[in-house]
Amino acid sequence: MSNKQKNLWLSVILPLVILVGVVVLVKVMTSSKPKAFNRKPPETVETVEISPVQYQDYQVFIDSYGNIEASTSSQLVAQVSGQVISVADNFKTGLPIQKGQELLKVDARDYQIEVRIAGAQLALNEEKARAEQALKDWKKINPNKKANALVLREPQLASARASLEAATARLEKAKLALSRATVTAPYDGYIIQRLVSVGELINTNTPVATIFSSDSLEARLPVPSNKVQFLKSPNKKPAQVKLEADFAGQTESWIVPVDRSDSVIDEETRQWYVTAKLPSDFLTVNPKVKVGQFVSAEIEGELLEGVVVVPSTILTADDQIFVYREGAVYRRDIRILWQDEQSTVIDPYGAEPNLEEGEQLVISRLSFVADGAKARLKDAATEANKKSKSPAANNPSVE
Repeated sequence: MSNKQKNLWLSVILPLVILVGVVVLVKVMTSSKPKAFNRKPPETVETVEISPVQYQDYQVFIDSYGNIEASTSSQLVAQVSGQVISVADNFKTGLPIQKGQELLKVDARDYQIEVRIAGAQLALNEEKARAEQALKDWKKINPNKKANALVLREPQLASARASLEAATARLEKAKLALSRATVTAPYDGYIIQRLVSVGELINTNTPVATIFSSDSLEARLPVPSNKVQFLKSPNKKPAQVKLEADFAGQTESWIVPVDRSDSVIDEETRQWYVTAKLPSDFLTVNPKVKVGQFVSAEIEGELLEGVVVVPSTILTADDQIFVYREGAVYRRDIRILWQDEQSTVIDPYGAEPNLEEGEQLVISRLSFVADGAKARLKDAATEANKKSKSPAANNPSVE
């Protein structure tokens, strides 16, 4: 073979031969691959628990929280100047006081002297006697003449009356100051802070103590705006509130009435507030409790009649439920009236179709299940599973 023929073979014919061989090999390999079988995936059958739909009444309780507060508190001040000469035994921070009780005394000797100085009644009586005697003497001497003002001592009598009025005013002022030398409790309550002690010299309007009324104890409780509609109407019997407080791991509770609700919404939190009223002897009966104590609360709301109550856990992500019918489960739209972590209250007539009594409600949680998916009851599935595992099922010869 010449060099020219040899070059032609290497450059043209040999590559063509290799290309044809590769094409043939690929065709043989692809024609001999195994054939795939089109098999339908096994159909999923959900196992569910059911419970018949029942209409019932549901009492709403609204969770809240707050602090025990005193709506009436005061700062007692001295109304006169002087030295504190005595205080009551219970004039101490934290102790109870009673209305009208004497808490503190200021030295009142100066005011007692003022009372004595102000007595001018005797001078007036003497002047009246002189006037009457002058009139009698005039009539004896001049029986047929009318006595003039000077004879009757009328100017002197007028001056005595003016002096009496001024003295009376001074006397009243002195008595008032004398009465204010004793500081008394304006109501039943407790001393928040004592500010003076025996021996101190105080001036008028000096604060001597801060107190609060035991009859004004209350707890202001916020209510979210989306639950205000469930508060009990003020035209009905007052709602009750269950208050709870924790004391070193021990929980104590009390039932108290709702006293009022605020007429405005809190601008910062956008919440309503209702106020629970505590009895006047609350701190006496419950010595552990103090003003400022944090409490959790359950506020009695409206009674929802003829509703359906389901576990909140069975609702789908788009707030639907499932009902069971003839071996399948079906989604159902609902109208939620009330919901908390445990229960969801449904209006049975709030969506089409109505949720009728006796329908089979699925109480198992179904997350991603299509409408109309096949299902079997849990009790039936359990029974079938028991039969499949029994010796008779596995060995027909066993009777």
